[in-house]
Amino acid sequence: MKPIGSNVGAVVFLWLAFTTAPELVEPAKILSVFPTTSKSHWILGSSLMKELAQDGHEVTVISPFPLKKAPKNYRDVNIVYHTRLFDEIMDEVFDKIDDSIVEKMMELGNFMHEITNTTLASPEVQSLINSEETFDLVVLEIFLNDAFLGFADRFNCPVVGMSTFGASAWVNSLTGSPQPLSYVPHPMTGLTDKMNFWQRLGNVLFTAFDEALLKVMCDPIQQMYYKQYFPNATRTLDEMRRNGVSLVLINSHFSLSFPRPYLPNLIEVGGFHVNRKINPLPEDIKTFIEQSEHGVIYFSLGSNLKPSKMDQQKRNDIVRVLSSLKQNIIWKWDDDTLVLDRKKFLLGKWFPQDDILAHPNVKLFITHGGLLSCTESIYHGVPIVGIPIFGDQLLNMARAEQSGWGIGVAYTKLNEQTFSKAIHDVLSDKSYATNVKTISRRLRDQPLAPMDTAKFWVEYVLRHDGAKHLISSAQDLNFIQYNNLDVYLFVCTIVVTIVMLIRLGVKKLFNVLFRKKANQISTKKRN
Repeated sequence: MKPIGSNVGAVVFLWLAFTTAPELVEPAKILSVFPTTSKSHWILGSSLMKELAQDGHEVTVISPFPLKKAPKNYRDVNIVYHTRLFDEIMDEVFDKIDDSIVEKMMELGNFMHEITNTTLASPEVQSLINSEETFDLVVLEIFLNDAFLGFADRFNCPVVGMSTFGASAWVNSLTGSPQPLSYVPHPMTGLTDKMNFWQRLGNVLFTAFDEALLKVMCDPIQQMYYKQYFPNATRTLDEMRRNGVSLVLINSHFSLSFPRPYLPNLIEVGGFHVNRKINPLPEDIKTFIEQSEHGVIYFSLGSNLKPSKMDQQKRNDIVRVLSSLKQNIIWKWDDDTLVLDRKKFLLGKWFPQDDILAHPNVKLFITHGGLLSCTESIYHGVPIVGIPIFGDQLLNMARAEQSGWGIGVAYTKLNEQTFSKAIHDVLSDKSYATNVKTISRRLRDQPLAPMDTAKFWVEYVLRHDGAKHLISSAQDLNFIQYNNLDVYLFVCTIVVTIVMLIRLGVKKLFNVLFRKKANQISTKKRN
């Protein structure tokens, strides 16, 4: 029989543990909307929702990618796409590389309008909207799709947003977070946080254009879909934009990007999709890597780009450069047209990228510069050569070059000489490997794993009835009020008025004095 004291001690210990731990949240019904046909976006959304389901929450996910081997309390709501719009865009992306940034923004807007309409019109989504189901929370991808805020009004629950590529103007408009354009570059400009006058001017002008485009082209269409698919909404879309989003999870981290100000309801969870536990590699990949005497270079342009659609000359230049290297190559290729030496090249339509980059014999990652790929590269300490094509890839490569862990080669300038030089520079200069390992240590040095941080804040919103206290008062201010332009105008008016009154008073005083003196002189002359 154990002493009574030890039992008392155990009871006290358990009491302290329960009273000092964060308040537990009851299992909740969570509706998630990740409608983008880009698989990289779904990877982030499904990673979080699968974790929440495994923690006991009842999860419903609206997406075009049903999850294989889903937990029992994870339910897919399928989106039915009747067109190949996204595939057509990806088929033509290399041919349209010279399109202006304006044309690319217009195309992105049209693409997102198609996604919004197709998602809300899908039979399973319509059935859900018109059902008697209830939800405690909506987790929504923030990506030019404000009409989806109607789900939160329909089910009368708070919203946790998720931005798959960091804080953008789309996120800031829903949270009121500041974005000083003097050192916070627009994600699609390829600028860094160190800008000269002309770069700052370009950043301001492009951001103004982007926001004007949203107001003129995107907002009215999202408003139309909001009214069409949520006709009984109790709140307007403008009200939902201003006060409907409790917080946003940002796929970024200060170790990966430039320091910038955030409000308390913008939470950095960059790298939360990276496997903390390395999975064993398939035997053929493992053998190929470990039998490569000089190491391996991993080459992938992500889950969306199709390397077979590259310009033939650029493709031939890439093959010549890679064939001349002493390292072996693992190359993600999307069709069966590429025939190369199997002793040197391992080709495949899919590879476990995260686990490959974790292998110590991988010396270099050739990438398109997507945020997920860059994050995985940093986490595993592998330097990169980037070939940015569109979106935030330019910005990501600008960060890599500024921080000294990679080199970017513009697709328009990609040839045998530029590609070869970039690879040899990164492989021969040890500073690139040293720098990426330094940044990797910073990314890993966090009080909580990013996935645990994301889950904590999702449950924080649930625990605190929507956490409305996190919503900034900035959301109630218009542009003039937010930037204090009316205050500055008032102060300037007062100052100018005072200066004018002083000037007028001095002028009158001088006139009086000069008249008095003139009268005195005139009197003396008469005498």
